[in-house]
Amino acid sequence: MPWNTFCWAHSIEEIRGAALDYVSENTDVLERDTVIFPKFNRDKCIGCGRCSVSCADGGHQAIRMNEDRRPVLNGKKCVGCHLCVLVCPQRAISSSRKRIAKP
Repeated sequence: MPWNTFCWAHSIEEIRGAALDYVSENTDVLERDTVIFPKFNRDKCIGCGRCSVSCADGGHQAIRMNEDRRPVLNGKKCVGCHLCVLVCPQRAISSSRKRIAKP
């Protein structure tokens, strides 16, 4: 499938630099007082543990696997990076889309 099948652009040249207005010079503009936790769909989860491994590799250790090999989130450690969402092969993890004050 061509790279632009789902894209409005007809060439890479049309896309190059399009996101530069959204890149900040530093992290001062990041929202750090709230977090959006991941949401786990336990029916879709196959218990592979990729979410837990990626969270540990990211230095947060916010996800552990329970005795049934299902993820359990520790909200005090989660920073809302959503790396777990990206690595889940079943798409069983999504954003809760609910912004809450950091615990």
